[in-house]
Amino acid sequence: MVRRLKIKTTFTAPILVMAVLLLLAASHFLDLSMLAYQENICLAVIVLQLLILVVPTGFYAKLRGGGFMKRMRIAPFGIEQLLVTLLAALTLVLGDALLKLGLYNLGLVDGDYSVYYYYISGEEPNFLYAMLTFCIIPAIAEELLFRSVICAEYESSGTLTAVIASAALYAMYGINFGYFPIYFLAGMIFALVMYLTRSVLASMICHIIYNAAMLTLSETVWNIIAKPQSTVFLVFVLAGLFLVCLVTLFGECERIYYGYSLTNKRSDYIKDADFSLRAFLEALLAPPFLMDAVVFIVASLQLS
Repeated sequence: MVRRLKIKTTFTAPILVMAVLLLLAASHFLDLSMLAYQENICLAVIVLQLLILVVPTGFYAKLRGGGFMKRMRIAPFGIEQLLVTLLAALTLVLGDALLKLGLYNLGLVDGDYSVYYYYISGEEPNFLYAMLTFCIIPAIAEELLFRSVICAEYESSGTLTAVIASAALYAMYGINFGYFPIYFLAGMIFALVMYLTRSVLASMICHIIYNAAMLTLSETVWNIIAKPQSTVFLVFVLAGLFLVCLVTLFGECERIYYGYSLTNKRSDYIKDADFSLRAFLEALLAPPFLMDAVVFIVASLQLS
């Protein structure tokens, strides 16, 4: 019985992501100017985000039954855990810049990229609309799908499997070869925040901060990356700051786990779900997961 449940969750979860990928890819062929309300293209993008992400996620959670909501970690987190959330966001921003610098010099990326900025086509949206469209709604919707639902479904194969599988699926959601490592790093850090705080609300806040930084600082970051005074010095500074933030983040992780031990709170997340190489390979080599990879490759080639 347990065996069937494990296979079922590692099959159904990537099928949900496949549906989202197909909807996202199909949306690129829409003429959003025809959907815009009173020339407000942001409103059309918001509606699309809800249809592509929130509706399939809600439908899937409904099919899984009422008990599934308890596994999605939609719960408040303590104010003492806010620091680790902020540190994770800062670490991700620095890691993002470092990765972009490396990928740019390898010729794999040549400018800022966002799943959603495709729809704007050069228009400059109102700042508040831009924050809502590209920061807040995507963060909430993506965290509900990739951290709440996907992590919960893969936990039966171990927490590490859940983190890596959700990060890989999130990276596929980016539908861009060059940005795959950046989305993967983001997925790993968002999952870390969720598991540390035991709340997807914390990973949502981390995601919103990261999105806001990308929205407001992307032009400056790309100017520095494209025309550095010294590439070696820039790499040294970014790597140094990233490592400092990473070490501090791990220190906060240790403090949080120490607090859990003082209150006799369980340090694991699901009973009898230790990491197993066999379970890990079964999860990532499941046919629906591999089909997600195929959809990602085909969509990236078509939309690049």
